[in-house]
Amino acid sequence: MSIDAGPAGPRAALAVRGHWTLSAVLVAVSAAGLWLFARGFLLTRMVLPDRSDASALPYADLPAEASAGAACEWYPPKFERAVVLVVDAMRVDFAAWSDGLSTTAGAAEGQIAEQRAGRAKPYHNRLPVLATLGARRPEQTMLYRFRADPPTTTLQRLKGLTTGQLPTFIDAGSNFAGSAIDEDSWLRAAVAPRCGARRGRNLVFLGDDTWTSLFPRELTDTQAAEGDTAQWNASTAGWARVRPFPSLNVWDLDTVDDGVFSRLPLFLLPPESAEKDMAAAQADELRARRLQWRQLVRQPHMWAHADFGNASAAGGMASSSVGAEQLHRDWDVIIAHGLGVDHCGHRFGPDHPAISHKLTQINRAIELVVDAIDRDDRPTALYVFGDHGMDAKGDHGGDSPREVDAGLWIYSNARWHSHDGDERAARVLKNAQTLLAGTALGASLDGDLKDGWWRNTHLSDDYRAAAGVGGVPPEAPTHRSVSQVDLVSTLSLGLGLPIPFNNLGAVIPEMFAADGGRGAEWGLLRALRLNAAQTLRYIDTYVARSRSHGFSDDALRAWRAAYDRAESSHRELTAAGAGVGQRQMRALEERAAAEYLAFLRLVLGSLRQMWAQFDVVLIAAGLGTLALAAASLAMLYVRTRRATLDDIAAHTRRAALSGGAAGAITFRALGTLLASSGASHMTLLEAT
Repeated sequence: MSIDAGPAGPRAALAVRGHWTLSAVLVAVSAAGLWLFARGFLLTRMVLPDRSDASALPYADLPAEASAGAACEWYPPKFERAVVLVVDAMRVDFAAWSDGLSTTAGAAEGQIAEQRAGRAKPYHNRLPVLATLGARRPEQTMLYRFRADPPTTTLQRLKGLTTGQLPTFIDAGSNFAGSAIDEDSWLRAAVAPRCGARRGRNLVFLGDDTWTSLFPRELTDTQAAEGDTAQWNASTAGWARVRPFPSLNVWDLDTVDDGVFSRLPLFLLPPESAEKDMAAAQADELRARRLQWRQLVRQPHMWAHADFGNASAAGGMASSSVGAEQLHRDWDVIIAHGLGVDHCGHRFGPDHPAISHKLTQINRAIELVVDAIDRDDRPTALYVFGDHGMDAKGDHGGDSPREVDAGLWIYSNARWHSHDGDERAARVLKNAQTLLAGTALGASLDGDLKDGWWRNTHLSDDYRAAAGVGGVPPEAPTHRSVSQVDLVSTLSLGLGLPIPFNNLGAVIPEMFAADGGRGAEWGLLRALRLNAAQTLRYIDTYVARSRSHGFSDDALRAWRAAYDRAESSHRELTAAGAGVGQRQMRALEERAAAEYLAFLRLVLGSLRQMWAQFDVVLIAAGLGTLALAAASLAMLYVRTRRATLDDIAAHTRRAALSGGAAGAITFRALGTLLASSGASHMTLLEAT
């Protein structure tokens, strides 16, 4: 025993040293691979808790008469009220009308009708009210391609649609366990106390319960609190009615939609108690309108809910402090989020006849909402949009064209854009496109940020699937294209709210191009300048608070230079004053507006590449490194059968050093090559 113990000790020590060396190498390689993969895949950003203040503009060089003042508004409100109707998964080709796919009587005859029917899908031309009103009232409505930033999950899309920010992959991991949003949002501003008003705005929410997980403070029902009259009268909050419905049962196509459509008339129509003061004909008409809403609801048991109890001053959704008439008369913002179309896609796919039935129901609901707001003399906006689209299987979450291309339809009972304003907005968009193409950073942006128009390629794909009439596929219709984050600044300024602090979107130009603004200032120019100043303030704050902000010096210089050029153009316009003619003044206004829009697109496009697009170079490097570690472990197992760990460790150290050097050189060269070709952040979006 004593003779064998001596030699065994050194061999055991060598084996242990080799074991630890190999373990350290493999752990280091695996950690490096995970770090590289995480840098490219797990996109993150810092959340800033700052809030925009309605009484403090984002820039300080306005004349006294143009400041926010006692009105506490950045922009004079275009609308007193707004209805936000979210049709979950409403793709843009669900909303668009195409004569080439119409099979209705009078639109197509004989063989042509048969050919059109052969290539028409169940979702084509199922929302005709959008096209009908667009033709009849062109200055009150417009349809847009509403491009979403991936991931196209509802929780991430709602964050972008309320804060104006871009999603990150870390957020995507919480899609089914949403946490409250800590960032500024238009919803927070909408319920905040108003200057000069005794109470905040009154809010109604109906639908997808994802909203209440994201906004538990803003979406708090006040019906129970209104029972204490004395305490309620002393409160400064507006009243709220919040009715969330569970969102995860994708087999249920009707419960959420029925919950929304059954309760909307409680706010859009006068209460039954008002009929006693009406003439007989008016009362009959009101009952007929109420019946039309009732016919939308497919589940009769829905009416057994307590919300549909006595509609007197203290029954149903009313309270002793807020009666049924006040619920109808005094609401400011209604948010309704239906899930039937999305659930239909998950269960059956978009080519199933069930999608036609759901879209027909949505079409009728839009007709009834439009009829209700048309009877109101207060300017009211209706925003109908999808939070994302769906692919050919009915799924979503990725970045394929059909998943990111939702639809947005804006309507108002008052004119909100004009032919002349649209022409000026188009010139601003084209000038901004030219400005972006003239810079290295701008030229590398996604196409949807540089071009404000888009051909509905989803419809044309369907056309090409079968022979066109006469063997020639018809041309796809063209839509204005906006980013989903653009809704945030547009809706905010439209209601007279401040733009959320972290917003990265740009106002939709048509919304403000017909406005005279304050004093002599053009409405679109004022809106874009406010928008740009708010975005620059966000960037400056982000850089000041985050040492690892990740913005390159080149990007920061390019952003600042673009903003300074816009401010210089604005100063030139101001200096010109009344000394120039109207045509020259309009040209100066449009040039300055284009400069501000180019700045906004430059920032959004750059940050989209950082926060919303995967870096394929880092992902490939990380996966390659992890694969190398796994292969090394397998080889280690094989070689330990024939050599000592000490010998293997010596060879591994030499191989690791030489391989690491070669990998670093390859990674650097590949990154430079892909960056120069614009492919380092390539996504399927460019296919659109």
